[in-house]
Amino acid sequence: MLQEIQGPGISARGASFAGVGMYVQLGRGQDYAWSATTSAQDITDTYAVELCSPDGSAPAKDSTYYRYRGACVPMDKLERRNAWKPTLADSTAAGSYRMQVYRTKYGLVTHRATVGGKPVAYTVLRSTYRHEADSIIGFQMLNDPGYVTDAASFQSAAQHINYTFNWFYADSRQTGYYNSGLNPVRAADVDPSLPVKAETPYEWRDFDPKDNTAATTPPSEHPQSIDQDYYISWNNKLAKDYSAAGFGNGSVHRGNLLDDRVRALVRKGGVTRSALTRAMAEAAVTDLRGEDVLPELLKVVRSKPIDDPQLATAVQQLESWQSAGSQRHETSAGSHTYGHADAVRIMDAWWPLLVEAEFKSGLGDGLYDALRANLTVDEAPSAGHGPTGSHAGSSFQYGWWSYVDKDLRTVLGEDVKGPLARPYCGDGQLSACRDALLTSLKTAVGKTAAQVYPGDDNCSAGDQWCADAIIHRPVGGLTHDKISWQNRPTFQQVVEFPAHR
Repeated sequence: MLQEIQGPGISARGASFAGVGMYVQLGRGQDYAWSATTSAQDITDTYAVELCSPDGSAPAKDSTYYRYRGACVPMDKLERRNAWKPTLADSTAAGSYRMQVYRTKYGLVTHRATVGGKPVAYTVLRSTYRHEADSIIGFQMLNDPGYVTDAASFQSAAQHINYTFNWFYADSRQTGYYNSGLNPVRAADVDPSLPVKAETPYEWRDFDPKDNTAATTPPSEHPQSIDQDYYISWNNKLAKDYSAAGFGNGSVHRGNLLDDRVRALVRKGGVTRSALTRAMAEAAVTDLRGEDVLPELLKVVRSKPIDDPQLATAVQQLESWQSAGSQRHETSAGSHTYGHADAVRIMDAWWPLLVEAEFKSGLGDGLYDALRANLTVDEAPSAGHGPTGSHAGSSFQYGWWSYVDKDLRTVLGEDVKGPLARPYCGDGQLSACRDALLTSLKTAVGKTAAQVYPGDDNCSAGDQWCADAIIHRPVGGLTHDKISWQNRPTFQQVVEFPAHR
């Protein structure tokens, strides 16, 4: 929701979200602006909680008792029932559902398993759990022109926000950045990417389950800067030498689409609002795979002449698309037809096939499937299997592009910083890698548009533009037509201040 708030100690205009409309979360004050992207540091840990029975007998896997510091204690049972009826604004039929979850002192139960033959419950503990409202103080400060007067005071305000965000600031004199988040201090031998035993040595430092509090890293240890040459962020890694949760950050990230363009503007000098907006708009319709990974793929397949006419034509189409900017863009406004449509279709069909051809034999079926379950192979605009699902717009955040990029550059004999543990494509042999990629490309070329874009409730099979299109959810009687795909964020603003107080 876009709103403007004026009053004693508050002057702000921008976006706010349902339930927290008392302050602007992303926007501008009288002579400064701020915004944010979701950051990637890990403030959530998974614990393996040993189950028990209060009578001392062997526990079952569904036991609701667990061991906490030597005692067998009961889990808390949390329940909530939601119900609704049709209204003039929403004709959804009446219905209801019940939510139930068990909670331990190590967080909410998500799964059950056995470890060393003993039944355990896996729990998830987030440092901000039961402290969600605490961040209101930081937002109050950001909205207060008496508090935020420069980049340093902006950073001070952002320090009071416990959520994990990258915060950016600009006024007529300064720019700034601060990474917020309630980062727990872990034991030295705990890997936050893996489950740990629910035992005292593996707890957060000074952990107190009563109010879910623990020691956290001080503001001085958070990534931050003032007056860097330029800033870009698209949910990429926080900063150099800082780790990120999960998998997928590496040499290729959708942030590259912004970084390359903004860096070129800065080098040229005289950056204007229109030029910066143009760079953002161009990045929003560019296929990350085509811009940053396709060049390596083409080097491999072009390492020898291509004899198959069908493959030669497909490679030429991909090269033409890549030379034109690797965009998924209409030929003209409202045409609902992409330029280089065949190349886009080939790329969409080829990517999951080439990843499998490159990695599956080297990793083995089990490990390959496990890694794919943790990090989706692809998140193209038309992919309904990505974290955001179909027709959501957000694309190319999660995928195997860095793995493919680093592996192919290794096979090509190029310098690779932080290489994979071993080469995978063709077991490191260029000719074998080329054969594997061309075989997968042959399969991709043979797929029809209807197979690549199978259709859904909103789109006919084979409709490439519609498969990518953004579809808004209706609000009551308010609906919106489909719009062309754009890889855009939650809220955008273009702001320049001529002066400061």
